[in-house]
Amino acid sequence: MMARFRYFAATTGNEARNGVIEAASVQDAIGVLRGRGLLVIRIGNPSLLSSTWAMLNREVMSRPPLDGLELARLSQEWGGLVEAGISVEESIALMGRTCRPPTRQVLVTIREAVKAGMPLHEALGQFPRLFPPIYRALIQAGEAAGNLGPTIRRLGDDLLARRAMIEDVRNALLYPLFLLATAGAGILVLLLVVVPNLEGLIGEGGEDRLPAVTRLVLAVSHALRDYGIALFGVSALLILVAALLIVTPAARARLDAMILAAPVFGPLVRVIETGRFARTLSALLSGGIALPAAMLMAFQTVSNRRMRSGLEAAHHSVLSGAAIGDAIAASQVLQEDAIGLIRVGERTGGLAAALERAAGLHEARATRQLKAMTAMLTPLLTIGFGIIAGVIVYAMLSTILGINELASQ
Repeated sequence: MMARFRYFAATTGNEARNGVIEAASVQDAIGVLRGRGLLVIRIGNPSLLSSTWAMLNREVMSRPPLDGLELARLSQEWGGLVEAGISVEESIALMGRTCRPPTRQVLVTIREAVKAGMPLHEALGQFPRLFPPIYRALIQAGEAAGNLGPTIRRLGDDLLARRAMIEDVRNALLYPLFLLATAGAGILVLLLVVVPNLEGLIGEGGEDRLPAVTRLVLAVSHALRDYGIALFGVSALLILVAALLIVTPAARARLDAMILAAPVFGPLVRVIETGRFARTLSALLSGGIALPAAMLMAFQTVSNRRMRSGLEAAHHSVLSGAAIGDAIAASQVLQEDAIGLIRVGERTGGLAAALERAAGLHEARATRQLKAMTAMLTPLLTIGFGIIAGVIVYAMLSTILGINELASQ
């Protein structure tokens, strides 16, 4: 059965090509595109429904045979073995002895392909979802240059650095999310359990003598009890509709532009994406890939569509002969200091090293901004939920005092 796949690829002249191709599988589609002289950078199913389903199930799907962290550690150890003079085939066999069974099966398949005479980057291409196009391109460049061991080890270092950045983001947001969940659950318990029990002590018509804030809390409690399921259903439907809209390119581009313009999150996203682009481009250039092809692959790693479109325009300018620093400056998407470092590296002939410094600088800056944001967000959430809980407690105390007043009459 044939399926449709949307692809993004590069020609031998480093020009971008995208479209839709019909094939029986992803591997067959990549083979057809390679036959046309195209380097596949990204390929996937263009269906809106399948994109939404993949997004909704990304966190609940079973663990892949080779995740990002394992690939990083595997690359570091693998590169060390190859640098020590062990052949590629034998180093793969050694790595397979210490891996999980799913990873071991992947490595066995790659080893058999290499043993049969297939180049390593093509053997890795049998698993396009496990080994990204940039990873395979760097392996190909390392094979051609005869420095495969250092290339693989550097890939592991870069993957670990990127993973550390992701972990910093996740850890910085973990406590505020935990606080939001626990405080929200506590307030729901107050409104759905405690307040109704106190309300039962009030006689008919007693609500009219209670303070306004108490009547407000009672009204909110009634609304949650009477319409809570309906509100939950409507909220879930709105989230589903929003997810369907976000996966469309036009809506995603507008959302990304709004995020960049946001006061707090916009600068943070710009710093994170600048570091990601700089590190990827630095790794590609250090691996021996020419600037136009490296830039074409590097801007595909940028998640924000607004920044990606700006870098794509800069890539077209570079193809037309413009300097990379001027082209990126004209796009107005990267940080100014990163552009300054790129220009210095371009003038001195050390562009890859300058990009690596820019990546380290912006990754450290993103970590500091995340810590500052969470340091500000945590007390704000605490104060906000404290005020809400205080209002509910005051309303309950007012109810008790109101009951005493009614009993004394």
